[in-house]
Amino acid sequence: MLLAKPDESLIEHTENVLRVFSSIREAYPEVPKLCGVRQFWDNLFYAIFLHDFGKGTKGFQEELKTGKRWNYRHEILSAGFVFAIDVPENDKMAIALTIITHHKDIQDLRKKYATYPEDNPGFERYKEKLQEIDLEEMNHLLDLIPRFSEKYLARRLENFHHVNDYDDLVDAYQNYVVKYYKQYKLDERTTLHGKYGIFLKGFLTASDHLASAGETRIKTAISDIERYFKFRRLSSVQERARRHKGSVFIISPTGSGKTEAALLWAQENQNPLNSRRIFYILPYTASINYMYKRLINLFGDDNIVAVLHGKSSYFLYRFFSEGKENLNYEEARDFAKKYQSLARKIFKPYKIVTPFQIIKAFFGLKGFEQNISEMVEGLFIFDEIHSYDPHTTSLILEISRFIKDELNGKILFMTATMPEFLKRYFQEQLGIGEEITMDDYELKCFTRHRLKVLRGSIMQYIDLIKRDIQTGRRILVAVNTVKQAQNVYNTLRDVFNSALLHSRFILRDREDIESNLNDRNLLVGTQVIEVSLDIDYDIMYTEPAPIDALLQRFGRINRRGNKGLAPVHIFTEGSGIGRIYSKERTERSLHILSKVDVLDELLVQDMVNEVYKDGYNEREIKILKDVSENFRKFYRSNAPFIDVHKDESEFYNLFKSVEVIPSIFFDEYAENVENKRFYEAMKYMLPISLNQYNYLSKENRVSKTDFGLVIDAFYDSELGLVLDKELKDTYII
Repeated sequence: MLLAKPDESLIEHTENVLRVFSSIREAYPEVPKLCGVRQFWDNLFYAIFLHDFGKGTKGFQEELKTGKRWNYRHEILSAGFVFAIDVPENDKMAIALTIITHHKDIQDLRKKYATYPEDNPGFERYKEKLQEIDLEEMNHLLDLIPRFSEKYLARRLENFHHVNDYDDLVDAYQNYVVKYYKQYKLDERTTLHGKYGIFLKGFLTASDHLASAGETRIKTAISDIERYFKFRRLSSVQERARRHKGSVFIISPTGSGKTEAALLWAQENQNPLNSRRIFYILPYTASINYMYKRLINLFGDDNIVAVLHGKSSYFLYRFFSEGKENLNYEEARDFAKKYQSLARKIFKPYKIVTPFQIIKAFFGLKGFEQNISEMVEGLFIFDEIHSYDPHTTSLILEISRFIKDELNGKILFMTATMPEFLKRYFQEQLGIGEEITMDDYELKCFTRHRLKVLRGSIMQYIDLIKRDIQTGRRILVAVNTVKQAQNVYNTLRDVFNSALLHSRFILRDREDIESNLNDRNLLVGTQVIEVSLDIDYDIMYTEPAPIDALLQRFGRINRRGNKGLAPVHIFTEGSGIGRIYSKERTERSLHILSKVDVLDELLVQDMVNEVYKDGYNEREIKILKDVSENFRKFYRSNAPFIDVHKDESEFYNLFKSVEVIPSIFFDEYAENVENKRFYEAMKYMLPISLNQYNYLSKENRVSKTDFGLVIDAFYDSELGLVLDKELKDTYII
């Protein structure tokens, strides 16, 4: 019996991969039409059926049984069996390329396993390894094609023949890899260099990896989402979302049930099998973590919801280690690894992600074919779409265009506040004309705040804040920079049950703070409090900012409208104006809000439009255009089967942040790394901006160790990392 893995025969593994393939074929019925290849599923079936034939060599079997290294690539030999398939040459090329690159891309094959020209040492090595194949055994496997195709492809294939001689096997590298790569370099691209190749490679990888993880079917979405909601009746926004087919904007106040509206929209736009993947995209990890917990609690099933962001593996580790299961380190680690691994595969129907996890797929990094394939006919919910800078906004616009036009995806843009100029720009660029807003009578019910503009800065009103705290009401203080948040909190930290929230806490401390935000008497925070956190305080004090940012902050006060008119105080002076926020827009916002007593939700959109009446400024327009042009050039340089952009730093530079370890924690961090308790080590890390990193480096306060980057800066578990200077930064808050 030939083995594919130490505990799985080649036939068993092939059939398990085909089981996944069958569920993917059912879930993605429009793929052949989208890539323009009618026989797509036939070709993918053949690629999967043959993908591990090279494991039938004596050397590979011996490695599985004894551990002795074989030192060759089985997929190079597997691809040669396309000779046995009686299909046109173009189909053979597609099948062979899918097989030969399913572990190593063409760049790696060219460096280490080239068989052309024939005087290359790799050619003799290839011919030598061919002789290890038992052709009689392989022909017995080929005889399974009719039965397996009927079972997993739903149609019987019989167009194959036996292999009688080693010389009959195709040298896939020489015949197909060389030709494909030459076409790529000469820009003579074929359909195989586009979506056709992406889907072949993507879905083979998805099927193989999921089967190897012990799963044989991808999950489908919930079909009756309403039964999970506890509303007496749906709001007008939710009702319209429930009936809307196609891409759309939802603009509705914070706390008005937009998340439920989005899920209803997704259900309405599902296919009959409920197999379209749903991507819920949020800007900050805190809101993503919260949304993950919220959805698994709502559905009562963590097998259909995935979370994916830069720190999601650590979040999952903490989630399991502190959950009701009471797991030890090894158990929690293994659960986190499993859930993180499944989150990266085509498996769970709901994925809560950052926009960068979507954008990453378009940068040609390893595995991009699977990522893009998963998005076919996907349903994309971009929550808090207003909150991105022009750079990220342009990237979101470009990927949305591709998703909508090339993958037949549907997109929901959702926000409480969106300037009319920006909404029109998106609508014109993407051809989305539909918009869902709340009925006027309901908007009136969301009138929740009484505003007061206070001249001066927050530090002049500390006594007023303290007096409000003494009344027993819960206070939220929102400021624009980490340094100012630390200054304010320092003056108020003697308040019982208070907390500070910003991005410069180590993971351990930030998780602790975020775990009970709603139980605080006082919370001081930066912009991280603005987005999708279900917190509800009684009184707000906030530094000035453009009106859309302020409205998001207001939404964390009297969130459900059951406290009458909640007081909101806005200062005329604040940190980060002109650096983080436009001075002109902030001043215009203050001018408008200074005339407001009770904030009427009916007038909010007009106020936002007045602040942004001039649209983007010249610098922002240039950023939009430059990013758009560069993205399109970058994407056009991609090609399936080739990891064109192997240097991931090109992508990660988008984040403009660096992970560091405060020196006070270095010993604990190093000890955990040495003991291979990597998740415990991660809890001592935090992000700083690239500018802040460069500043500390110039001050000789960064040490590059074998364990990571260590910085010499003061750290306090209540204040976080305290830096001497605040530098220009639009990403780390």
